[in-house]
Parts: sequence; C-alpha cells; structure tokens
Amino acid sequence: MNTLFVTKDIEFEYGGRILKTTVIADAMTNTLHGGASSYLLSLALTRKSDNTIKKYASQIKSLINEMANDPDISGFDDITDVMMSNYLELVLMGERENTASTIDQVQQTLTGFFEYLKDQGFAQKGHRFTYSLSLEAELKLAKTKGRQNSHDPFKLSERYIPQNQFGLFMKYVDGKTPYIKDRNEIIMRLAYEAGCRRHEITWFKNFSLLEIEAAIKKSERDNLNEIYLNIFGKGRKMRKICIEPPLRRKIEEFIRRYKHQLNGQLICSASGQELASDYASKIFIRAKKKLIKEASLQDADRWESNTGWTFHAFRHSYATNLGLRIESGEEKLGRSYLMDRLGHNHPQTTLIYLHFAAGLLGRLREADKYEVEMRAKSFVYDREEFAG
Repeated sequence: MNTLFVTKDIEFEYGGRILKTTVIADAMTNTLHGGASSYLLSLALTRKSDNTIKKYASQIKSLINEMANDPDISGFDDITDVMMSNYLELVLMGERENTASTIDQVQQTLTGFFEYLKDQGFAQKGHRFTYSLSLEAELKLAKTKGRQNSHDPFKLSERYIPQNQFGLFMKYVDGKTPYIKDRNEIIMRLAYEAGCRRHEITWFKNFSLLEIEAAIKKSERDNLNEIYLNIFGKGRKMRKICIEPPLRRKIEEFIRRYKHQLNGQLICSASGQELASDYASKIFIRAKKKLIKEASLQDADRWESNTGWTFHAFRHSYATNLGLRIESGEEKLGRSYLMDRLGHNHPQTTLIYLHFAAGLLGRLREADKYEVEMRAKSFVYDREEFAG
C-alpha cells in the first residue's frame, strides 16, 4: 500500500503564545489534510499533551492512508460500518497485530474525530460506527484484554521491543562518519543486549579500554565466549554486565579499527571527549524519526503508535529477553542472575520481568503464581526502573 499522507510537527502562534502540534499532510505536495489537521490543531488549543496529539495523529493518518488507497472511498462520508469493522479486524488486528488496548484507543480517537468533522462541516455524517467484529475476533480481544489488565500492571507489553523490531531499528542508526555510526550502533546494543542505562554508557567511569582488554584476556583464559565487565550504575552502585559473543565481536572490531582516537574509552566523541549523559536518547530519537519516515507503512505505524518504545525500553527489552531464556528453560539461570545483570535493589523487581516473560510464553499458571506475589501488600520494587 502506498503511503500518501505523513505526519509533520509544526509550531503556530495563538493568543500571543507559541503552540506545538502535529498535522497530517500530503507526502508529495506537503498540502495539509484539512479535516485531520484542523482536528489536531483543535487538540493543541485545548492543551492536549504532545504525546497524546502524536498518538491521535498516527491513528488518524493510518485510516486516511487506507482510505486513499481504496477506490471506493472518496471522502469520510463514504466509509460504511462494514468498512470500518474490516479496517479494525483485518488491518489493525490482522496485519499489524495491534493489542486490545490499542484497538480501544483507536475507537475512542475515531469517535471524537468523526464528531468533530461533522460539527466543523468537513463531513455530513458524524460518528456512526458499531465497530462490530467477527465472533472469533471479539473472543480474541476479550481474552487478551482480560489477561493484559490482570497480568501486565507495569505495562511491559507497551515497553517491550521484540528482537526483529530492534534489528529493523538498527538499520536507521546513523552518523556523520564511519566512526560515529559504528559507535552509535554499539551504544544502542549496550542498552538492548546488555541492559545498560543511557548515562551508564557514556560515563567515563565505565567502559575503559583497559578494563575491556582485561575482561577479554580473562575470558580467553577461562575459555568463555562472553565477557563480563563491572560498571557503575544508579547511586554509583557497581554491577557486573555480560557482553555476549555478537556484541563482543562488534566491540573488539571497533577497538581494533579506532583505538587511535578512543582516548582510553570505548564510548567517546570523535575528539576523545566524554559524551553528554542524554546523548544515547538523542541518537535513539533521531533513528526512530528516520524509521517512521522511511520504513514501510506497517513498520512506520507500529513505531509511531508505540509511544512506550523509548531508549529506556531497550533495558526493559533486555530484561524481558533474559527472562524468556530463564522461564523457557533455555538456560539454567536463576532469578538472581537477572537481578545481578540489571542491578536491581529488590528481587521483586526481577519478578516483574519473569512474570511478563511467563505470560509471553503462555505459561499462565506460572504467571498467576507470580502475580499473587506481585499483588501482596508487602511487594516492594525499584520504582525508578519503571518511571521512564
């Protein structure tokens, strides 16, 4: 399907103040889509948050692109109840595998959007859709919604980035020079494949070449494929992280190629200086925007609509992937291994990831057992872990 409309961020002056919003425009001509952009502007005037407007824009843009590719639809009034139901079931649920909560959000967004179109004269018909789905789809939504509400209190389903999506994301990580591009790729991998926080990666107390080279020598003596590094995290607390073979090879090749400009540190600027603590987040945001602009419609919509997919979500994803290996029995690792790799203060924090992993694997009895513990009044966890 062709992507005929895209979202754009703009600023405008209103009542002596500058407001920001997202609009929808023709991908070729940059002409604003009247009804949709007017609705999004109205949200900015009511002081809806930037993230809320972006979410609405993504959901509305998705529908508009489907309309633009359907020869039977020339305007909003041509959309029938059956067409809308098919859009939810075949496109959002089938092709894009949207969750039950996302389907609910889309229905709420479109309800307000169509009423606005009628009120402002962009359409003659307002909201008139039943959003009726097939019995099979209704049962699927009901089951997933019920389990998600009870089994995902920390919203990890909205923060977990699957490995195939991380692979896609990495194609859009760039840099002005080969050195910067290679370094930025390692920064992203240290988060997704080793669970590092953004400031841990750029801080000069971590990832010195001397420590890395010593860890490599120890690994060779012990006949290991992976290497282990001590790093300082929150509150200067030290923990040991595991660099597994694919990332290890990437790091070793990077050091061989650029050692003359690394100034004794794995992660530094082209001139050998320490990077800002928020540098990793900025690289993530830039790559995500590029992906949304250049990837296929299905992938772009997925990344644009998942507002929980942030740089910190890489750490959640690392913990979840490790939890999947533990819960599946793929590796004989206990809870304490995950706790140590992430540097959790409370073992209950580790339990949150094991609970989510058990749900992903369909081990619902195990997930239920974990949930009983999670809902106990005495349950204490690392709150900062889920703050961002």
